Amino acid sequence: MKFSTYKDSLGFGLLQVANYRGEVWFSIIGKALSIFGIVLLWSIIGKESSGVGSFWDLAPYFLIANGVSGLVDAESTRFSRILNDEIKLGTLSNHLLRPIHPVLFLYVSFVGIILFLFCLLFAFVIALAINLLIGSITFWTTEANHLQNVASHVVRIFSGVMIPVSLFPERLKMFTLLSPFPAMGFLPATLIKNPVWSQDIYISFLSSVFWAAVFLPFSLLIWKIGLRRYEAVGI
Repeated sequence: MKFSTYKDSLGFGLLQVANYRGEVWFSIIGKALSIFGIVLLWSIIGKESSGVGSFWDLAPYFLIANGVSGLVDAESTRFSRILNDEIKLGTLSNHLLRPIHPVLFLYVSFVGIILFLFCLLFAFVIALAINLLIGSITFWTTEANHLQNVASHVVRIFSGVMIPVSLFPERLKMFTLLSPFPAMGFLPATLIKNPVWSQDIYISFLSSVFWAAVFLPFSLLIWKIGLRRYEAVGI
């Protein structure tokens, strides 16, 4: 297994993205309008709530939170859809016959640009685990896209991409901070904006370490169990 195999796969993924410049620009414009609407909404609501800043205070937060969520593929969970199609169509066999790790190969061909910053490490790990877990469910069902859509909406809400976690009721906020979701939006955005660590940041950070250490091995276990089921079918 050579590193150049994954490097070439990454280059091919970048080339695929470059071939659809028009779609990329429309996607960027649509995302910008969506973020503008969310910031405007919560800046209006924030006038009547404590702890929520003005439009210009919320704009950097939502830009960073949405950027991180999109960067690690936590928002749309598109990588799980790729796994879904590879398993369902039987094309996964092409990768299993080669001396490569199929998950790593498919992931580097999917990811365009990876930002190697320590504060995003746990976000990548947790997002990968979520995608791998959802994609692996296809081993037991013929259609997992509905679950992928549900997971995508759950992540968008509880990662702080659509609603600031600070606006959640106290019990719901604590439950959210203890979950793996804030690592994919709220935590990196808050760390960049506020260099002084608060209790919420400490809780979310320690929770991210825990979920990264537990969630990824669990997802890999489900993948291996499903892979044995896939091979047993004889595809």
